[in-house]
Amino acid sequence: MRDTIRYERDGLTLVVHRHRAMRADASPPVFLLVHGIGVSSKYYRRLIPELVPHGTVYAVDMPGFGTAPKPHPVRRLSVEDLADLLTAFLADAGIAPAVLVGQSMGTQVVTEMAARHPEQASHVVLIGPVVDPAAPTALAQGLRLGHDTCIEPPSANRVVLTEYIRCGPRWYLTELPSMLDYPMLERLASVQAPTLVMRGAHDPIAPGEWTQQVTDALPRATRFDVPKAAHLAQFRSPRVVADAILAHVGTLTGDSESPEQADSPGGLPR
Repeated sequence: MRDTIRYERDGLTLVVHRHRAMRADASPPVFLLVHGIGVSSKYYRRLIPELVPHGTVYAVDMPGFGTAPKPHPVRRLSVEDLADLLTAFLADAGIAPAVLVGQSMGTQVVTEMAARHPEQASHVVLIGPVVDPAAPTALAQGLRLGHDTCIEPPSANRVVLTEYIRCGPRWYLTELPSMLDYPMLERLASVQAPTLVMRGAHDPIAPGEWTQQVTDALPRATRFDVPKAAHLAQFRSPRVVADAILAHVGTLTGDSESPEQADSPGGLPR
């Protein structure tokens, strides 16, 4: 069962797509899915069906992205601003603690949430964390993004392109400095929740050396590389990513497939 919530606070609007848990127990886990820059909750459209049997999923469109309107007047929102908005939503909705799942720039947002408000994060999942200090500029990140586009499946690139067009260059460029300036490694040290750091094995945006730095900076962390995937690991290999998340949270059922089985073409959702 799916419904949509519009949450407004301090002139900002968050659009939240809620997918109800299919589990019968009284307290299924809550997953909060936070997208990266330029895109929206559609980033997670293949992952959501893999998580819903195990818990309630809240997939957000942050201000200016997807179906959420831009601030008026338009102003730059920092990672801290976005984290505060999502934190307020969780508190007002009474759904904390949650499993905070971020991808790309979304990893910065959930890191800040967990660092500022540890009581709201039961677990943290970072998929394709940014920004690698070896490529700190907009140009360097753009080149890596171009490389990633060449190795992603066409279906993933269509989603990204559509969402980039809907976001528009003005808002993308407004928010880009927030992503580039965020002190990721510094803030990771304050995250106390158990954290899973995940990357596609071929991800040029979150290369292995950088991902290991992220893992090492966290007090309680494990790392998992998704076979065959690039930056959009949750789109290319949703079953593998879901199984890793569920194992991390401790809700993986005994009849679930192993990551190796799930990565086969038959394991992908139709």
